[in-house]
Amino acid sequence: MTTSCPYCVLGHDDLLGLDVTTVIPELTMVPHAPALLPKYEAPMAHAHDRARELATATAAP
Repeated sequence: MTTSCPYCVLGHDDLLGLDVTTVIPELTMVPHAPALLPKYEAPMAHAHDRARELATATAAP
C-alpha cells in the first residue's frame, strides 16, 4: 500500500506529526453493481462505526 498525501502532510514528524489512522470500507464501488448491494451495507456501517470510535477516542481528554 502506498502512502497517501494526507498522511505525508498530517502524519510526518517534520510537519504536523499527527497520529493518522485510515478507515477504508470494503466494496466501495458496489452502488454501481446493484446485485452486490446487500454485501455493501455491512462493511460501510462498520467503517462508519470505526470512524466514530476513533473520533470519540480522539475527542476524549
